[in-house]
Amino acid sequence: MAQRGLPYEYEIEEGKFGLTAMGGLPTYLDLTSATGLLKSIDRHLKVCTGDQGWTDQDITVSLGVISLFGELS
Repeated sequence: MAQRGLPYEYEIEEGKFGLTAMGGLPTYLDLTSATGLLKSIDRHLKVCTGDQGWTDQDITVSLGVISLFGELS
């Protein structure tokens, strides 16, 4: 399988502020797209229909992110 670059780049910034614990989040979001998870959600879930509110993708990915990174408080 051919590898492609991510649509963003990380920059190391010298300063008094460090990278937060959520710095790796974009990599997991790219993984959901690269593995075909988003297309699979659209194909198999038909819970949220219509133009209002969150989509099935929004809800599923949000639950996955919460599971990965824990509750924000």
